[in-house]
Amino acid sequence: MAYKDIVPVGTGLIIAAASFGLGVVYAQWPYDLNTLWKHDETGAAFDLSLAHYTLWAQSPNYVHHVLHFVMGLGLIGSFIKLYKPKGDAKYFEYGSLGLLMVAIIIYLTNLRIGVNSCLTGQWGDVDMNTGVNVIAASEAMIVLVLVGVLTLQAGLYYAEWYDEKLREDFFKKEAEAAAAKEEEAKGESTGVDSKKKATKRK
Repeated sequence: MAYKDIVPVGTGLIIAAASFGLGVVYAQWPYDLNTLWKHDETGAAFDLSLAHYTLWAQSPNYVHHVLHFVMGLGLIGSFIKLYKPKGDAKYFEYGSLGLLMVAIIIYLTNLRIGVNSCLTGQWGDVDMNTGVNVIAASEAMIVLVLVGVLTLQAGLYYAEWYDEKLREDFFKKEAEAAAAKEEEAKGESTGVDSKKKATKRK
């Protein structure tokens, strides 16, 4: 199997990982919406978010490892495409890898620490409400980063498609020009032969 046959697999892994990450964040949106984006004077929304993230933190390890596994697949996809990048396409691939790393770092530093704080009740220098909103804001940043990954991959696909289209058009015009010259040469050859035959008859 040639390397070019594996490249689409890398693209699929990157898109799948980014889409899965967006799905995970989407599942938290109903809770984050009422704490980060709306003003709640009663504090009930923060209690619901705290209970939700506490449940997430207490989930069996395999629940968390599924997410970690998908993150790993996204990185593997990036490394596949960066093994032999094509020309300027490497900038798209490095950008995708960089954004994936940013999303993973935000997850490890803000989300994991945040959900662990939900269990221990230790929020450092901030109160519980602020800590819950830090989790929500971190997820909003992850959304922007992962959308950036998908945008880069879509842009790369369009750039490669357009480049291939231009190449096909160029070769098609070259072939048409060559065919026209060949026809012209045949016409000239036919004309010369006709003159020779006319001369012989005289």
